[in-house]
Amino acid sequence: MPKVTKIEVQKNNKERFNLYLDGKFEMGIDINTLVQFNLKKDQLLEEVDMQKIQEFDLYRRGVNMAIQYLSYKKRTEKEVRQYLEKYEMNLNVIQQVIDFCYKEKLIDHEDYAESLKNTMINTTEKGPEIYKQKLYQLGIEPTVIDNYTQLYEQQQPLDDVIKVGKKILKLKKGHEIKVKQKVTQSLLRKGYTLDAIQIVMNELDFFQDEETLDNLLQRDLEKVYNKNCRKYDGNKLIMKTIEALMRKGYKYDKIKSKLEESGISDGTEENE
Repeated sequence: MPKVTKIEVQKNNKERFNLYLDGKFEMGIDINTLVQFNLKKDQLLEEVDMQKIQEFDLYRRGVNMAIQYLSYKKRTEKEVRQYLEKYEMNLNVIQQVIDFCYKEKLIDHEDYAESLKNTMINTTEKGPEIYKQKLYQLGIEPTVIDNYTQLYEQQQPLDDVIKVGKKILKLKKGHEIKVKQKVTQSLLRKGYTLDAIQIVMNELDFFQDEETLDNLLQRDLEKVYNKNCRKYDGNKLIMKTIEALMRKGYKYDKIKSKLEESGISDGTEENE
């Protein structure tokens, strides 16, 4: 039966010790392992004792790794699991570490959801759907996701969402109908709900005077016509140009007038 012949503090880590059996180095152990098994010089250890010591020390190593990982920022269970798996810890030890983290409130998904909610509302232009997606990706429970997504919707100031809409509107050019589509799509990509978007759209000013509309139509006409010239000619070129401009929200009579004004409308009458 091996005997403990020496226990010394490690030079680079005062929380860990070197354990010697029968005059030979056996393993490094955590201070909690030392206390847990009341290890001391001249103690005799059976094989089953050594197995328990090794298992417990592996668990303590996992706990220390998790504590260090969690010291930088809040983490979810999924993140901690993935971190420990990266160091090839066995699943049984990982589960023990996760249980310890829950018990000590080192992992708290409600606290995590609350913190992320406040951070995103205060520092980003993202809506509740992006928040919901993030929580899902981080492995948060569905009930917690639903509860805190509702809180996100309730607590995000509508004025802030309207400001985002106005900011997007300034960057969008084109006919009113197309601009509305672009603004709606941008707000959807930012994670806002359809209900919130409808309120924002009602608050935005999409008015465009005749001069602005005429200039936009002229610009789009030149762009579309030049692009279609590479594929079509004659009446088909005119038809494809008209179709493309109507999809952008321009009315047929306005398009026809602009074509005539540009001198490229010959033959369109046959297709009316």
